Amino acid sequence: KYALATTNKVLDVYGSNGVTGYDIRSSYQKTIDASSIFIKAHSNHHRFIVNSFHRHAHNHHCQLRFHPLYQHGLGLGDLEMCECVFSASNAVAPVIHHASYFHWLQFIDLHFQQWDSDWYLELSKFLYNNYKQALAIINDLSPAIEELKLALNISDEDFEHWNMEEFEFLETLTEETDEDVEVMTYVEALQSLAKAK
Repeated sequence: KYALATTNKVLDVYGSNGVTGYDIRSSYQKTIDASSIFIKAHSNHHRFIVNSFHRHAHNHHCQLRFHPLYQHGLGLGDLEMCECVFSASNAVAPVIHHASYFHWLQFIDLHFQQWDSDWYLELSKFLYNNYKQALAIINDLSPAIEELKLALNISDEDFEHWNMEEFEFLETLTEETDEDVEVMTYVEALQSLAKAK
């Protein structure tokens, strides 16, 4: 229910064409579809995608459709801010391990007040550094990419086309080919040989 309330608030504050990165995107999308905010999310064209480090090898099909790398307009963000917050909050665990419930709440509250204060103080530096990084990437890499595209006779549309080709291949892939089975058997034999030596 908290995730739905958060999504509802995001829709109220930011309006249409938003994106939410969630490590359980598939199941959360189903939750949204069955919830009272479905129409609101759908009419606002709100999309749900996975975070950058979402079990990276778990489902390549999922990665091709919902990874930030393949989404237009997301920039350099990895959508892993919650992981950073939770990781930082682990520092409070030794302090509250044997604390009373009151002190447990008190230390958690103090931790997040300090977290908010620190982030607010660093916000302009954070935005400035991200801006500089984006400009550096554009200025330093764009000429090299254009040169490679010319040398290889490819265009931006080719990248999107290759992504769609891979997606379509995975959609139609139902079983391993004989060639794949032979290759894997060969690799396993090489691994056995290496272990035997």
